[in-house]
Amino acid sequence: MTVIEVSGLTKTFGKSKKALNNVSLEIRRGEMVALIGASGSGKSTLIRLIAGLIEGDKKSGPCCIDVLGKSVQKDGRISAGAREVRADIGVIFQQFNLVERLSVMSNVLVGVLGRIPRWRGYLGLFSRSEKQRAMAALERVGIAAAVRQRASTLSGGQQQRVAIARALATDPRFLLADEPTGNLDSEMAKGVLTLLEEINQQGTTI
Repeated sequence: MTVIEVSGLTKTFGKSKKALNNVSLEIRRGEMVALIGASGSGKSTLIRLIAGLIEGDKKSGPCCIDVLGKSVQKDGRISAGAREVRADIGVIFQQFNLVERLSVMSNVLVGVLGRIPRWRGYLGLFSRSEKQRAMAALERVGIAAAVRQRASTLSGGQQQRVAIARALATDPRFLLADEPTGNLDSEMAKGVLTLLEEINQQGTTI
């Protein structure tokens, strides 16, 4: 089964800086795929486009991004059903993007916001089952003991594990990891990569 299909994708910043030029690719279920390239070669841009966070060029010819057989964007326009598709996508960012003053549990629960009504998100109302899934995600990445700690008290490697747990909290169909070890020392980076390999072996496309 094809999980991600990209065809004819171009992305230009400003008037002439092309980050991507007519890119096509296909990623199948269960694969663990690495994008390798120099800084500024468009890796993060491609991930953000697949996640539907930014739009591709509108005047570059026919292009599309389909995820799990559903359109995320087409010809430079985000599709109407993109929000629904995003619920199946887990994104892990290099910068962790944790709220440092909040607890580990609260940060992981942020991951379920795409699957609940907006009003519940605004009020911070999460169901028991959502909290149980968040706890299960923390156990899966080996950091459940820190559930009540503030994010600011954790090491870099621990913060990245929390970020991974946040991405796993909604049981996504696949993960997009944007340089997930870029801010870690070699030992912490090795631990995070080993964790991602284990998640992939359990059936999650990365």
